[in-house]
Amino acid sequence: MKIKKWIISIASVLLFFSLQTAAFRVFPIGRSVPELLLIITVSYGLMRGEHDGILTGFFCGLLFDVFFMDILGFYALLYAFIGFVCGAANDLFRKDDIKLPLISILLSEIFFCLCRFFFLNVLLGNFNFRFFARDVLLPETAFTMLVSIGAYPLLLIVEEKIVNRQFIKKKEEGEGITDAL
Repeated sequence: MKIKKWIISIASVLLFFSLQTAAFRVFPIGRSVPELLLIITVSYGLMRGEHDGILTGFFCGLLFDVFFMDILGFYALLYAFIGFVCGAANDLFRKDDIKLPLISILLSEIFFCLCRFFFLNVLLGNFNFRFFARDVLLPETAFTMLVSIGAYPLLLIVEEKIVNRQFIKKKEEGEGITDAL
């Protein structure tokens, strides 16, 4: 069960990373692409809890750091923190309600963009928040929310149908049905 969960997790992270960094770069909206790694981090945090949220976020951020940053660890820590916070809300999570995941993705995206603005712009002397809000924050948040409406239910279906799948078989003695992992 755990091996299948981690194989699905790694494949999902690699697929979302490829889509975010390659496929969506071909047709960006307003120079922004959806944060698919943020969507998967928030989703796994909500569905699986703090531990999986932190691990997924850390490896998503580390993957992004290795390929696109000069310093190692900035995005890894940021994604891990978001995964932890969303994983803490795991007790509030219900499969049939899409409002909590969408609100979590929205708030995480805004926090993520504001942290990026502060640590990657303000500390380097670029204080133009109006430009950042108009050309980065709003289009990226809108695009991420639009994609998350389709991506989150897909992740939920994969989680329920493949990862948490329980095979039911009848015992040979006729004692009834049992759950097998």
